[in-house]
Amino acid sequence: VYNPGISETSTINELKALHTDELTLIDTDVVIKGTVIANDKSGNIYKAIYIQDSTAGIQISLNAYELHNQFHVGDLIYVKCRGLYLGEYGGQVQLGADYEGAVGRIEEPLINDYLIKSDGGSPVVPKELDISAAIGNSLINEIVIIKNVQFAVNELGGTYADGVNHIDFDRHIEDCDGNSMIVRTSGYADFANDSLPKGIGTITAVLTKYNSDYQLIIRNVDEVIMNDTRCGAVFSETFDGSLGVFTPYSVIGDNQVWTYSSSYGAVMTGHNFDDNNDYANEDWLISSAIDLSSYPNVSLSFRHALNYITANGYNDTEVYICDDYDGVSNPNTSGSWTKLTGFNYPPGTNWTFIDSGDVDISTFGSNSNVFIAFKYTSTNSDACTWELDNIAIKLQ
Repeated sequence: VYNPGISETSTINELKALHTDELTLIDTDVVIKGTVIANDKSGNIYKAIYIQDSTAGIQISLNAYELHNQFHVGDLIYVKCRGLYLGEYGGQVQLGADYEGAVGRIEEPLINDYLIKSDGGSPVVPKELDISAAIGNSLINEIVIIKNVQFAVNELGGTYADGVNHIDFDRHIEDCDGNSMIVRTSGYADFANDSLPKGIGTITAVLTKYNSDYQLIIRNVDEVIMNDTRCGAVFSETFDGSLGVFTPYSVIGDNQVWTYSSSYGAVMTGHNFDDNNDYANEDWLISSAIDLSSYPNVSLSFRHALNYITANGYNDTEVYICDDYDGVSNPNTSGSWTKLTGFNYPPGTNWTFIDSGDVDISTFGSNSNVFIAFKYTSTNSDACTWELDNIAIKLQ
């Protein structure tokens, strides 16, 4: 059994407590001992390892590549801290070297002078938490399992990051109570271009914090296990800053089209407020293809307001669904659209939003190419105004 011949003098928590200002030199013979919980093997961590003992975890910055070949997850290491520095990045204490007055990386030729491996290590068993327990917890830079979580519905169909252009992404996981937190992934991670899982389950990762944001750093994508049926919505569009995944298609009346409003969501009217005239319009607001292949029993809902209702009543404001639209053409000539009925409608005489209620669309469940469309109609003599928000497809 290899014994490095040194002894631990301080816990990781005691070491971190020595940090008093922007950069703190360790000028005494402080030695910490910890187990490697994460390295750079997947490419999601760059020039650093994380170690943990029974009191805390810490990131050690090292100016070398392929650190996982030397520091394996589960390895027990001693760190001679004299001559090293404690500094903050994003509000969190890290261990490294002095780099122009800030905490930097220990140069490669010096790594073995400070970090010494010992026998007797074994992987740390992650602590199991839910999101609400993770946020505000003291387990920063420790390995955890976050349970009963799923990726946010508006991010489904996306990837962990952009591995082509090497752009980092912040994705969001959520629980069934609406709590959420960030999953931070490097564009250099070997799983950057993997699709986000659609189900609910667990994620094992290093719990970190950047300023006020709690973040998870995945070690290995195999530790994201989300195979169970999701809770809540499987599709959501809240028109946050734009029309989102919906695209306007004007069949008649190019001067009046579906538009985005920061106050009201998606808005359509055939009335021109400049000349105070009504105009004939047929305008569709059509979603991109929605993948419901994993969800056989689903319903559609939204919130809407309706004012200046016409003699044509609610026939001016219709909702359709299909699974064979080509995504770009005139919806009157592309797609076998089915009109959906049974929604709650506003009285049509004010700007009050109401919930549409849930309408069963399970006929189109288990389909990977579903389109939702809102069709607006007006004439040269009569035009209502229709406002939409919070469109959702939910499990039944």
